Amino acid sequence: MLNFLPSSINFAKVQTLLYHFPDGKVLKLEIENIEQLAALKLECGVFCDTSEVNGVVHFYPRGNS
Repeated sequence: MLNFLPSSINFAKVQTLLYHFPDGKVLKLEIENIEQLAALKLECGVFCDTSEVNGVVHFYPRGNS
């Protein structure tokens, strides 16, 4: 697993991370600060940043993006 966060996301606006599993299930993680988000061990995948609109970042692991 990699600790990888794209620098293009303004994490000050992120309130929730939605982790989309390949089977269609979604894990909702409420994020209170950047340290919590940085501590997550995310594998390679694609981020979809909608934090400017609703405070949510979606993560789709490789094979599900």
